[in-house]
Amino acid sequence: MQITIRVTGLLTEYFPAGKGILPVFLTAPSTVQEILRQIKVNSELVMTVVVNGQRRDLSYTPQDGEEIVLISPLAGG
Repeated sequence: MQITIRVTGLLTEYFPAGKGILPVFLTAPSTVQEILRQIKVNSELVMTVVVNGQRRDLSYTPQDGEEIVLISPLAGG
């Protein structure tokens, strides 16, 4: 099963070469929280999870082919 993770803001620092897109291959259904652990992203940096245009929480289990967008809190001053 494959999903795609797209990130914004501070989260891009956790992805290869600063790109905001990462394909993830899963051997079993996993929640967004479990996927974040697998790819070594701190879930506290995620403010909003959007899957196929709908807001979801960290307990959501994505289906094959879905795109997950992770939005980090806005920073600055």
